[in-house]
Amino acid sequence: MTKFRNYVAAVAVAVMLAGCGQPDRPEVEEAQVAGEARTETLRITREAHDNPVPVASPSFIRPAPDERPSSISEPAQSVDDPAAVTTIMPALGDIDIFNEVRARARALAAEDYEAPPQAPAFVRGLDYNDYRRIEFRRDAARFAEDTQAFRVMLDTRGSLFRSGIEVNVVSEGSVTEDVYNPADFNFHDLELTEDQQAQLGLAGFRLLAPINQSGRYDEVLSVKGASFFRALGAGNFYGASARGIAVNTAAAEGEEFPDFREFWMRRPAAGDQEFVFYALMDGPSVTGVYEFHVRPGVQTRMDINAVIYAREETRQIGIAPLTSMFEFGPQDPETVSTDFRPRVHDSEGLLAYLRNGEWIWRPLNNPATLQISSFTDEVPSGFGLIQRTRDFHDYQDIEARYENRPSVWVTPGAGWEAGELVLVEIPTPNEYNDNVINYWRLDEPLLPGESMEFSYTLSWGMDPPYHSPLASVRSTRTGVVEGDASRRLFIVDYDMDDVEAMESLEPVVSASAGTIHNVNATPDERNGIMRLSFELQPPASGSVELRALLQQVEHPASETWLYRWSPS
Repeated sequence: MTKFRNYVAAVAVAVMLAGCGQPDRPEVEEAQVAGEARTETLRITREAHDNPVPVASPSFIRPAPDERPSSISEPAQSVDDPAAVTTIMPALGDIDIFNEVRARARALAAEDYEAPPQAPAFVRGLDYNDYRRIEFRRDAARFAEDTQAFRVMLDTRGSLFRSGIEVNVVSEGSVTEDVYNPADFNFHDLELTEDQQAQLGLAGFRLLAPINQSGRYDEVLSVKGASFFRALGAGNFYGASARGIAVNTAAAEGEEFPDFREFWMRRPAAGDQEFVFYALMDGPSVTGVYEFHVRPGVQTRMDINAVIYAREETRQIGIAPLTSMFEFGPQDPETVSTDFRPRVHDSEGLLAYLRNGEWIWRPLNNPATLQISSFTDEVPSGFGLIQRTRDFHDYQDIEARYENRPSVWVTPGAGWEAGELVLVEIPTPNEYNDNVINYWRLDEPLLPGESMEFSYTLSWGMDPPYHSPLASVRSTRTGVVEGDASRRLFIVDYDMDDVEAMESLEPVVSASAGTIHNVNATPDERNGIMRLSFELQPPASGSVELRALLQQVEHPASETWLYRWSPS
């Protein structure tokens, strides 16, 4: 089975499936979801991407069945309660790393962009299986000599990870470069000469902490490829990812992937419950500095402070972008499927808590054509890509363990400028392409010389850090109405704790086109759900935006369920 998780490949598939040439401007179909307090605009864009990314595009490698996140077993200090609030503070000691790197980012933005040197041919030629044989020696883990809760392991270049990085360690007022040393790695039976081993260089790093078991260091964070990173809460397997910035996502001119070029890690002190590091970002259009405070735990929390600078005019900037995979599930069943599994996805829905108090749930889809959905134009209180279904029997995959993939929640901080919440869904023929992107897209471009400073928090774990006081959507199912193949049947199950309140609930369903029929809300006390069902008579052509919720005395009693139905 192929092991690659490739976001860039998904973009190429979307272009192929669109089946078009190279129009001067993309075709756009717009629609609004009916609603009182908000609207949802969704666009299907058919466009040609002419070589949108360089050859050394960032990709994700899904852990193989025998390649789980790394662990080191030894006496270790356990991590404190992750719910404690972490505030980003100025750098300790006499070196202000954040402002030093900020000055470098500002200076870089004033200069012409220089792409990183191309990796040697033998690095580019390493396939996935070759790359897996390069193993960081556990006895070489950084900070292992200190009695504290963190270890760091390094990753070389190879396969899809071809851009090199520099790593520095900050301690006691000094900065020391952590120079790549081939002796830190076991190459096993990989046929590389000593000279080639010496040329590999570094591509990323992994952070380990005792989040699952006292005395055992497990992976918490992996940083590798462009500005991508991904983290784990207790019991999680790698799934959804994040990145520093999104530039021109799904744009006709092609997406840009700035790189984290250099990192500075603060040597943890005894008793530290968070790991701090900084990153210098550089790309054709933007540069930047990022400060990360990582607090591992049941929910791993990352407080992020960033400043970006425009090298060129940049019109589509995405803040706090998340990336995930959705191939199929009950809410988006394949017409014909030979897969033995009932669902395959790292995330199953977009959850957002809007400033007007509304909670929205948008099930993800694997569309036939590229879709761009835009939601609120007011900075939300929070949003994220969520994996709600946690039972193995709903996935039946003993290798991938999709039931253990993390939910990722974004809490905006200071400096978020006017924009809109965006969801991009890209067609994918398999589970190896990351095909879902979610971010806050700025309305106004950044002009050369301009900058933007902002902060936010990412939470990774089995559940988001906050729960709605309203009934949440447990599942979405779609089908054809028996006896009338022209109508679509929708089943939305809401979790309900208050069984007595079920009788007084009123279902409210609306559609942007077509007609709604046979709306019913049926309580199921045994399973603790309220089942909302309705039928859609679609229009002769075009897509339909659906909106549903449960009300009690004209007040919302549930999340607002949103769905886009397309005839394809």
